[in-house]
Amino acid sequence: MSRTNLRSFFVFAPFAASLAAQSLTISEGNLAFTTGAPAMTSHAPPTADLRSDALATDHAFQHGWYYRVAGDTREFALRDIGPTSGGVTAFLTHADRDFADVDNRGLFRAAWDLDGYATGPASGVVTSRLTVLNTSATNLTIDLFAYTDLDIAGTHANDTATGNGVRHVVSDWTGVQIELVGVGADRSDVLVHPGVLDLLTDTDIDDLGNNQPPFTGDYTGAFQWSAQTLPPGGQRSFTLILAVDTPATAVPEVEAYGRGSHTGCEIYTDTLPLQDHSGLRQIGIHLTGGVPFALVGLLSSTQALPGVPFAGLELWVESQSGPVQFSIGTLNGSGYTQYVFPIPASPYLTGFPIYHQYFYADPGVPAGASHSGALLTRLGRL
Repeated sequence: MSRTNLRSFFVFAPFAASLAAQSLTISEGNLAFTTGAPAMTSHAPPTADLRSDALATDHAFQHGWYYRVAGDTREFALRDIGPTSGGVTAFLTHADRDFADVDNRGLFRAAWDLDGYATGPASGVVTSRLTVLNTSATNLTIDLFAYTDLDIAGTHANDTATGNGVRHVVSDWTGVQIELVGVGADRSDVLVHPGVLDLLTDTDIDDLGNNQPPFTGDYTGAFQWSAQTLPPGGQRSFTLILAVDTPATAVPEVEAYGRGSHTGCEIYTDTLPLQDHSGLRQIGIHLTGGVPFALVGLLSSTQALPGVPFAGLELWVESQSGPVQFSIGTLNGSGYTQYVFPIPASPYLTGFPIYHQYFYADPGVPAGASHSGALLTRLGRL
């Protein structure tokens, strides 16, 4: 069972969508983002709709992720090949599409998470996050690409863009402005359609050429994270932010890192750590793939560790210094649990990082316990 379906069964049933072949839509207020179904054979990116006002004006055409493993002879889209699933939570602000074995290669799995929140009656933020986990027995070196084709106010050929290698600010004559940020990306491109798309869909190797704004024309852009090496079981997240008529600052962050005792155990969240002075928000930290009915603990701290060996485990979260919380409970019959934390509204905590890692009793291993990888949640605000 996928983590999406586990969420729907135990926490947020029913889902608004549950099949990978369907389009998925998230929304809050007037903000809405839709991703189309992934292709089965071609390398075309999914269709995309991005709306933020009461008129439901659409500003997007396509958005999707591409990858290239070291030794490949081309880039590949994330396609509907291999075990896939997808869904939208009942509160509608989160969707995910899970690729349990990308292209049936036996190398890695990928979780594509979409989160959105409104910042006003005609503004909001969407985060597109791809988490890659190495399921192979050797190191995996991979390049990731986030591609976006915008048509501001439903028109093309009249876009303008400013910015730099990690930040593109796109607008047109209507005055609507969309800021795209490739968090931590090391390469990018802005080209007239279909220039960037051709680089990602042709049959040879292409790195983005760092063609940066200023730009005028039909905006297509991409960000690249080059030569990311993951050890067996290692995971990492890559994030693209799309902010409509609001600055892409103080945006909440989620990043998976480290590795668990085995690849079937997963820590994740389906909410953003977002502060909201108009009302209480909360965040749930989930675990799947544990031992049914086992004792479980969630370590949460303000400091990370680099995978320190300890009694047959790996510690990815600091437990000896700084503010630390260790929540104890029991996994359910499917090896699942979640802990929910209220998000304080204090502006002084904006940007504050909290790191999480699960540990649970496991009589099937010599250490008597197993652990998840880790999750960073950094507080953002409206």
